[in-house]
Formats: sequence, C-alpha cells, structure tokens
Amino acid sequence: KIVLLYFQGVTVNGQLIGAPAPPHGHKKQRTYFSKITIIVNKPKRTYIEITPNKVILDSKDRLILACDKSATVKTDDLLVSVAAKSNVTVTIYGTITFVILVHQYKNPAPFQRNHLGFYISNSKGLSLYSHGLLGQFLYNEVKVTQVPLSTNNDHATNQSSHVINMLKVRNRSVPVIRKQRRLYNGLHQVDCWFAKNNAEKLIDGVYQDYLLSHPFDCGKDLITNEV
Repeated sequence: KIVLLYFQGVTVNGQLIGAPAPPHGHKKQRTYFSKITIIVNKPKRTYIEITPNKVILDSKDRLILACDKSATVKTDDLLVSVAAKSNVTVTIYGTITFVILVHQYKNPAPFQRNHLGFYISNSKGLSLYSHGLLGQFLYNEVKVTQVPLSTNNDHATNQSSHVINMLKVRNRSVPVIRKQRRLYNGLHQVDCWFAKNNAEKLIDGVYQDYLLSHPFDCGKDLITNEV
C-alpha cells in the first residue's frame, strides 16, 4: 500500500498488485492499482474503499455499490457517483473532486489485471501543505525542457542535434521519457512523462517512505515537504 495524497482531514491511499510483463518487453513486471481508499476525518470519519468491482462507503451507515451499475450517494459533506463500468467520482466538501477510472478486461492477457486509475479533478479545497506521492506536486510549477547532448557545428551540418527531456519541479530536475498511454477505457490517448528509478531525486525522500502497512493508514508518520 502507498499513500498518494494526504493533508489534515483527507487521505488517499492505493494498493498495488503485480503482473508479468508483456512478451518482449524491457520490464520484468507490471504494477496496477487494485484498490483506492479515501479517508475523510472531518466533521466525522468516513471510509471509502474502491475496487474495480465495488465501492464501499462506511460512514453513519455502510453502503456497497456495484461498479457495473450507475448510482449516486450524497451525505452532508460527501458525494459519491458511480458511472457504470467507467468511473467513480468522489466529491468532498463540495470543492475537492477525485476521479477513479475503472479498467476491466473481458478476456485479459496474462499480463493484464483489472485495475483503477486515480486522478485529481478539482484540488481547490486541498491545502498548500498536502503531501504524498502526488500531493507534494499540487501547488508547484512542473515543466519539461530540452537540454542538448550535442550541438551541430559548421563542419557537421548533416547531423541532427540530440536532446534529452528534463522535467523540472521546485529545485529539482530529472530526465524523463515521453510515452503514450490510453485513458478512459482506451477512448483517449495522451502523452505521459516517465521518470526512471522510481522517480528518484524527483520526489521527497525515496519511494519506500510512502509505503503503508494498512490501506486506511492516515500517514501521520510520513515525511513532509522538503525544500
């Protein structure tokens, strides 16, 4: 289990599962989110557990919603909306919105697993002191620049320049590789930037600092923002 985002009042954690890599791929294995848990502490503690098959809302009452049927549940500070076989939208305090995409395979290959995707649709209500693997980047400018590895000169005009893409955030800069990924059950294709070595030198600390022993851990002992 890893913590994706936390600040005083709201915590989002993700549980990973492994799968073999596709044939002829360079990776030894793949990882997917099999479960997303959201803990809301104020004004009263509420637990939300999301898997590719169901949503469990545990507050004053305990409700179980199937992911293959559309449904909406509203409480004083929380709105949970399920779009059948597509996504789950969780809105907290009316200003924080998370979208969890549901990916299910009818005939999965050995390297595929039913899994979830996590996105922050509206972060207006999240604190400047938010942290976690994703939360630490919420209020920081992120940009990608190209740095030349070699340049052309008058004697080598037939050779093209070689550049490396560098992702810059806060006072850090790491090389990244652009890849294409399909989102929303394959209906949208987007460009993504991948940082190698588990985002070493990009995140605060190392990825092991974000590991949890329990999916409903609120991350009280985790690291906070570094300069």
